[in-house]
Amino acid sequence: MSNDTTMWGAERPVSFSSQNSLYALTIAYHSDWNRIGATAYLEGLDQGKTCSLSRLEPEFSTPFAKTRYSLDDRYVSRKPITIQQLNGRLLITPHPEGTAIRIDGFHVRAPHYVFEEQLKTGVVVELGARVIVVLHSLTPDRRSPNMHRMLGVSEGIENIRRSVDRVADLNVPVLIRGETGTGKELVASALHNASPRCTRPMLAVNVGAIPESLAISELFGAKKGAFTGANKDKPGYFSQANNSTLFLDEIGDAPDEVQVALLRTLETSEVRPVGGTETLKVDVRLVAATDADLESKLESQDFRNPLLQRLAGFEIWIPRLAQRKPDIGLLLSEFLRYEFDAIAEQRHYQELDPDSEMLWYQFFRHALEFDWPGNIRQMRNVARQVAIHNRLAGFTSIPPRVEAMLLEQNQRQQEQEQTPPDNNGIEQEPTPVPGSIIHHYARPRQGEAVSNAAPPPPNRRKPSTIEESELMEALQRQRWDLKNTAEDLNISRAALYKMIEANPNVRKAGDLSVDELTQSYERCAGNLEQMVDELHVSKAALKRRIKELAIG
Repeated sequence: MSNDTTMWGAERPVSFSSQNSLYALTIAYHSDWNRIGATAYLEGLDQGKTCSLSRLEPEFSTPFAKTRYSLDDRYVSRKPITIQQLNGRLLITPHPEGTAIRIDGFHVRAPHYVFEEQLKTGVVVELGARVIVVLHSLTPDRRSPNMHRMLGVSEGIENIRRSVDRVADLNVPVLIRGETGTGKELVASALHNASPRCTRPMLAVNVGAIPESLAISELFGAKKGAFTGANKDKPGYFSQANNSTLFLDEIGDAPDEVQVALLRTLETSEVRPVGGTETLKVDVRLVAATDADLESKLESQDFRNPLLQRLAGFEIWIPRLAQRKPDIGLLLSEFLRYEFDAIAEQRHYQELDPDSEMLWYQFFRHALEFDWPGNIRQMRNVARQVAIHNRLAGFTSIPPRVEAMLLEQNQRQQEQEQTPPDNNGIEQEPTPVPGSIIHHYARPRQGEAVSNAAPPPPNRRKPSTIEESELMEALQRQRWDLKNTAEDLNISRAALYKMIEANPNVRKAGDLSVDELTQSYERCAGNLEQMVDELHVSKAALKRRIKELAIG
């Protein structure tokens, strides 16, 4: 793999004629990693057709392969889950004797609606704690005929491909915008490679990394003797990129002097080296990128409006990785493959036993829930950490720091979630084993017959049977950890959250005043275990609250 962060070597022409939304299922995890990223297009839903999801259907395929195949997992039932379009929504109906499913983390036993806004990002559907697919929408009538070496099937990545198609051969500046780590240089490379300038290499420069005192000479060149150390004429980046593409990353960090000079060059196609008296004509296609809020910089006068208008001849916005759920499984599997291959440890994804299958299932599941604040760059780093952690290891495991990162954020999100409406037929999933990414879901022992039927629903208690004294005892026993307490009481986390909201004697971290928290921190010398005993709030919640208030 090159320095590109999201690559796929195949080209794929896809064309659809319908003007309505097209829906698709993309495999986000399968024990056969070759199937991850394969997509099945659910055509005909807008015409009243019912689509089925089971072990045998639909048929999935990848852009670069002619082979089509079903999920073909023995733990996924042949009895289908059905998908229909009703009143602008999709209705997912589990089979009463089929595979147990979860939708976006909730166990679903009755017909369940998903809405168009959810489908734009992607709805995660887990099948029998074995396979994960993402149900998502696409714009069907404008599929790009070129992959542009960008990996993924989401509408977000397809919008980028279409933008590249529209502007690549035009001699206009392009401004690429998106959070750090989203792959802005990859998009710039796609623009260059699809342009008439592709016969010459693109020159990539990080403006933010150039010392301010050298920025002008680095960009526009310097004549011999222009300053101390200038022993000969030095061409700038614009001259080096003549007849090609110059990619300026972190353009939002450009000093004011550089902004003025850039604006002049964009208007005149001329550069004047430092110490020179003559201007030089250059033929350069400028592509710039930033993760900065340029509109705020305009208001604070840290960025010049005329330059922004010149740079933004065409803008391409890159979505956050968390907004591209159909792509997460494929990206993660490709990065893991690459890192394992680099250290000759392919066995960790090619030779899976039941335990490693479950581990990878849970790892991908949590990856789909994770927010990925560092986007693709963070995911690639995580893949490298996982691979190196497993080098020369006898069995596959997840590095503790990676595991803690995924679980901590997901627990925080779950604590903020509210119970969905009862008429949607959903219930939160059983509590996982704390501190482990492997949730030991029941699976057949060796030699046992495999049943296609869903496992029986958990026999949970009614919250109304739990007295306040029992609730308080369980909270104390579990040191105020809500996930563990829900498991202790044999109720769902959603039910526990409702009980806590209704009970004035149970405190939350957000109820603690700054003074109270500060005094406890000082008394306990920052020892969180002692603070838990004193304040009756979970350790994780205390840790977050202390960080929010910058105590200590």
